[in-house]
Amino acid sequence: MSNLKKWKVKQDYGAKTDELAKELGVSRLLARVLMNRGIDTKEKGELFLHPEKFRYFDPYLLPDMDKAAARIIRAVTAKEKIVVYGDYDADGITATSLLLTTLQELGADVDYYIPDRFTEGYGLNLSALEMLADKGTDLVITVDCGVKSVDDIKAMQGRMDFVVTDHHLPGDELPEAVAVVDAHRSDSQYPCPELAGVGIAFKLCQVLWQGLKNEPLGDRGLELVALGTVADAVPLTGENRRIVSQGMKAMEHTNIVGLKALSDVAGCTGKTIDTTSVGFYLAPRINAAGRLKSATLGVELLTCQDEAKAAMLAAELNSINDERRKLKMDMQLEAEEQLKKVDIDNTRVLVVVGENWHQGVLGLVASSIETTYYRPAIVIGVSDGMGKGSCRSIPGFNLYEALENCQEVLEQFGGHEMAAGLTIRPENVPKFKELLEIEAKRQMEPEQFIPFYELDAEVSPLDITMEMAEELALVQPCGMKNESPLFGFRNARGAYATLKGTENNHLQFSVVDENRRAVTAMAFHMGDQFKRIDSERLDLVYEAKINEWNDLRQLQCIVKSLDTPLSDEVPVQVERDFLKGLYLFLRECNDADKNVYDDAAWLSVRMRLAGKPATAEAVEQGLRIFSELGLVTIGEDGLCSLVVGTGKMNLEDSPTYRKLNK
Repeated sequence: MSNLKKWKVKQDYGAKTDELAKELGVSRLLARVLMNRGIDTKEKGELFLHPEKFRYFDPYLLPDMDKAAARIIRAVTAKEKIVVYGDYDADGITATSLLLTTLQELGADVDYYIPDRFTEGYGLNLSALEMLADKGTDLVITVDCGVKSVDDIKAMQGRMDFVVTDHHLPGDELPEAVAVVDAHRSDSQYPCPELAGVGIAFKLCQVLWQGLKNEPLGDRGLELVALGTVADAVPLTGENRRIVSQGMKAMEHTNIVGLKALSDVAGCTGKTIDTTSVGFYLAPRINAAGRLKSATLGVELLTCQDEAKAAMLAAELNSINDERRKLKMDMQLEAEEQLKKVDIDNTRVLVVVGENWHQGVLGLVASSIETTYYRPAIVIGVSDGMGKGSCRSIPGFNLYEALENCQEVLEQFGGHEMAAGLTIRPENVPKFKELLEIEAKRQMEPEQFIPFYELDAEVSPLDITMEMAEELALVQPCGMKNESPLFGFRNARGAYATLKGTENNHLQFSVVDENRRAVTAMAFHMGDQFKRIDSERLDLVYEAKINEWNDLRQLQCIVKSLDTPLSDEVPVQVERDFLKGLYLFLRECNDADKNVYDDAAWLSVRMRLAGKPATAEAVEQGLRIFSELGLVTIGEDGLCSLVVGTGKMNLEDSPTYRKLNK
């Protein structure tokens, strides 16, 4: 299918938008952006635009927080041996580092443990717990894991106590721990259930600091909380927004030695830290440790007090991240070679399998395939006769539900709606693919496989002032459920195109109008569009930004797309022109050896993505007409075959055509 996308423009709330703009003293454009995010009152708007004014929620609103605090404070005071048990991703590593450092500063006898991704897997495991018990551990505090470790914790009853802190969805049964602190518990009253694992750990630190120091924790360690929160892609709303906004500011002048060293190797020192810096430069280097080697490297770095040692650890993580990038690129190329042999036009879920593919990189490759093809993607690496898979989805396809309905061929699975993991025997993969296709047809309509841009408004970049752009910057930090404001503008005139970058792969031009107004536009990785700028009108999808260079500040639109948006489905008259378009599309598919099946709804989507008007009803009638005229045959497998060399046909010879065109 093509790269065309639909534009989904969010609703304009009319007078309500005007009223909010007046109350907040902001432009109507910003007010509309806020309304689109559910910020519909002056009070909500002021907190959103000034997250530093947001007051942290009471940590005791989290279930079992009182029990957790009492048990941990007792352990700290009595010098019991405590172990923080974390996870190997950036959320788990930052949560482990934060709680470990806090407990050390509170005088605790504390160590940590993070399982190996490859030999132990995610979460608690009995062999590790028995080893910790044998070493005299009195209390295990989990971070970013544990809420589903019912059997493992039950097996250790009487040998040591557990305090579970987690942000994942609990199962039907809670672990038999002293406390289970999770904002997703059904009895939770916590106003921000979307905290990351490190966010839950931060709330615990607030309570412990107050309890043992008799003073508020404040923003101590907030840099780590922000790093883990952004890395885990939780919604950046409510308390998370406050954490990330203030935490990223703290990163720019942090006293955390390891974070300084990490910022140096990532090229972020001396620059403004935003969610892009964290998500693309800092977090991947922390994640790389758990993906390829040992997550303990990440904890050692973030808890390190020695600058020289921190520099060495950061350099090692940087090297591992380079290795991770190469591995991902190599696996991506292998996956793309497999996909060349797949009938992608008629496949709703893409599954690729590789021998000895590195487990730590499977999810990254799955994300790339999902983004490239706008299909749910499952990447399976086979080693020692067993396949481990990582899954990523698109809106409308619930992965966890799909895997539940495919569990007859799976050894193990877990996850949620948009991301999951699985274990499967290689011989079951073909059947798994069949079941996934059935599941995708059950869950989704063909129209849902059309990718789209979600726009805040259609507005010319020439109508956006510097003041408006400065206002729009207040929407940061952006991420899940608070995406960066995105705008559309049709029929733009471009001029003064130049190629930028060492490989001339970036495109810079001006958007102009008849009044000689102009604004600079930057289109990264779109150098191949150079010739279009002066020769045709353009449909822009863009972000409005302020570019600062050599003390000069100017408005700039960052272009996301120059493609004509795919139009919404409209009724189609089944007459000569439509049938000609349908026939030409079938012939193009035939010439390119692309299969076409007797699935009118799916075929109409394929036609629309190719720029041809179609509806499921019109395609169904068209295929019937062609079948009556002998132009198309439909096999038992539903495959439509074009009959070539039939000569000129008279549409009036089709009973269906005559009926539709009386």
